[in-house]
Amino acid sequence: MKRLLVCLAVAGCAQAGKGNSIIGGLGDAGMGPHTDADDVPEPDASPIDAPPQQVTLSQTVSGTIELDNSFACSLDNKTDMNSYFRVFTLADYNITTTLHVFQIEFAIQSARGGQGPMQPATVRIGTYGVAPTGTTLDPAQIRPLRSLDIQIPDGMGTRMPVPIEADIPPTTSVIVELAIPDGTDVGNVFFIGTNSLGERQPAYTTEPNPSCGAVTVPTTMQSIADKKNFGNVDIIMTVTGTAARRSAAMSSSTAAISACARATATWLASAIRTASSRRGAAA
Repeated sequence: MKRLLVCLAVAGCAQAGKGNSIIGGLGDAGMGPHTDADDVPEPDASPIDAPPQQVTLSQTVSGTIELDNSFACSLDNKTDMNSYFRVFTLADYNITTTLHVFQIEFAIQSARGGQGPMQPATVRIGTYGVAPTGTTLDPAQIRPLRSLDIQIPDGMGTRMPVPIEADIPPTTSVIVELAIPDGTDVGNVFFIGTNSLGERQPAYTTEPNPSCGAVTVPTTMQSIADKKNFGNVDIIMTVTGTAARRSAAMSSSTAAISACARATATWLASAIRTASSRRGAAA
């Protein structure tokens, strides 16, 4: 009985109102004849979401930039066309509402402009229709949303935040791309920032030049690194926005409340049956 009272208290704090079958159970049922005492409404176990908050999506175990760990398609020490991708499935981050992206950030191992202290690049963001599997992405699943031309300053071991806005539905994935154009004619050098400390999901790259393998479909960076015996090469790239998230604590609380609610509903059904039987016997 003590456990039942605790359950009643927890359920009462969780949700109150006319439609609550736990709070209004006995009163709604009354003590008169009841044709189907087992017909107890299903307790409300809808997810509890936190208010919208800032969230940063990351897939690398660490954000530390390791020098001399990255690679790119380069000719005569000048960087050719390369693109770098990450795909973040929002469900993996317990995001339950639209993600309002406002920034992408990528790490830079080294950047040097051939004709000045900057070099051009393009940042793109979109949705990816399915959860990625295998070593390649399916271009047919990519739906572009925004594109922004940027200038990357010279530097080594730095990071570059890029303000860009997009709304990503919670049931899909967000794909981001950093596209580096062919810089061989002007002498540009760019190596994206990486480390060898591990990643939860793979990053992808393209290197369309035939001299670099003619990789025209986004292919996991690591599968290419393995072929070149480069060790672990994990791209450091993040997405930041605002969204509501379901925390582990909230999910546990919801489960506990639901369990108590179910136990209480069972007890109420039994009480109603007993009361009805006694009234019938007295009559």
